[in-house]
Amino acid sequence: MEQIPVSAALERIATWGRTYLDAPTGTLYSNYTCGSFEVDFQGTCLEVEIAAVPDTFVMPIPGQEPPPREDWPYVAIFLDGSDTPCRKLCIRDGDRVQLFCAQEPERHRIRMVKLNENFRTCVGIRSFFLEGQLLPFRKEPRDIIEFIGDSITCGFGNAAADPTHEYESAEEDGWMTHGAIAARALGLEPRFICVSGISIENQPPMPGFYGMRQLYPYADRVIQEKLAAQRGQEAPELEKFDFAAAPARYVVLNLGTNDANQIYFRQEKAQAELDFRHNYRTFLREIRELNGPDTVIICALGCMDYYLYDVIRDLVAEVAAETGDARLFTLKYNKMMNIGPDVGGCLHPSIYRHKKMAEDLIAKIRTIQGACLLYTSDAAD
Repeated sequence: MEQIPVSAALERIATWGRTYLDAPTGTLYSNYTCGSFEVDFQGTCLEVEIAAVPDTFVMPIPGQEPPPREDWPYVAIFLDGSDTPCRKLCIRDGDRVQLFCAQEPERHRIRMVKLNENFRTCVGIRSFFLEGQLLPFRKEPRDIIEFIGDSITCGFGNAAADPTHEYESAEEDGWMTHGAIAARALGLEPRFICVSGISIENQPPMPGFYGMRQLYPYADRVIQEKLAAQRGQEAPELEKFDFAAAPARYVVLNLGTNDANQIYFRQEKAQAELDFRHNYRTFLREIRELNGPDTVIICALGCMDYYLYDVIRDLVAEVAAETGDARLFTLKYNKMMNIGPDVGGCLHPSIYRHKKMAEDLIAKIRTIQGACLLYTSDAAD
């Protein structure tokens, strides 16, 4: 088999989502939900060497030393533009994954999609091994819809049958999140930047590793800092994401669920809510500045908690009035039930509920697409 380093094949690889090329190893990472690599291949066999980082977080148990844990990421393989994967599999660092194999040469468009969220797991490709050739790739141009969010957007536990389950890679299916489902229905290209448990800002008394404002401007701050830590290096110079090279037609911002938890645990709740208002307003303006004036921004909340929805609705109305921004909208997803088919792992929305959320989002975007509404804010709906 011929081996081709990914760094030598970049012009023949199409990527979906935010990517990061690790120059020292030549590894191309695509770590956010539904991050994808796609090639046109002609031949009998195509394999890819994987770089992967597992999730090792263990929920603390008082008085007990929990056992170590390695939860490796899952990917799905698609052929010829199909919406249904031909295979789903767990991958580990150093694996050689067979993407295609046949007795006689065939030509196919082959896509590998990461099903899990960033921060929990990481996936990259190092080399191709092939009997055949990678053909020049012409990516079909599509408008991009970007999803900024937390565990709901990631699809945390959406494939779980047991609501008591904590995070398991096998039970998080990014392809069946409401964002990915809606994007397919609307003929859009999805791009995710989402992490479970994340808030607008990383604030005490519930500190996380990042707030969304600390991730959003960068291609993939998470993997850059993980790799630097593995190598014993100082904090790297973070690679900015090139918004101009891949502008989003729509941005769906679904944050506020974890921010409400922060307010709950703050003693000064009135100040905590004021802090949220300031942080949300600042982030909304940053999204507009980075994406430009033509992007439609939908400020959503749901489907687990709505404590901050009225605050978000009022903020969007204020910003629209102050700036004249006619491309700001709000969306309140229909609430999930905490019993029955709505429920996935850790009481998060199931695939069934994600399909219902996708219906909400599709209806909203089709309304916005009406020519008479493109220049009118419905921020107070």
